[in-house]
Amino acid sequence: MTERRLRVLLIDDSELVLSAQEAVLSAAGFEVRAVGSLQRFLNQLLDWKPHVVVTDLYMPEMSGAELCSWLRRQMPTLRIPIVVCSSAPEAELAVIARAAGADGWIPKQLGLAGLSERLRELCDEIAF
Repeated sequence: MTERRLRVLLIDDSELVLSAQEAVLSAAGFEVRAVGSLQRFLNQLLDWKPHVVVTDLYMPEMSGAELCSWLRRQMPTLRIPIVVCSSAPEAELAVIARAAGADGWIPKQLGLAGLSERLRELCDEIAF
């Protein structure tokens, strides 16, 4: 991976989860913005142009799978890598993420340290 800081846009309906994920990923060298609503997500997506989107799977406004599928149908976001992060069982998470067109998935059971490690691995696989 190159030395530039990758911009990661997080969306999760839990402010506690967002705060913890943002702190861990920032400490790991990512440039992070975290949002808890679909409207704030769309604003950041268009204004900030993240390199990677990390979305929770289960959210009230739109599920992470629905969000991923929608992003894949929009020309400006067609090629932005999307990672689904959830507490769903990993086998279920993998099936949902693949069906939605996500580039990867991270089980929340890996913990916060696992989040940064797995996201870095996925970014390396995506060839940033």
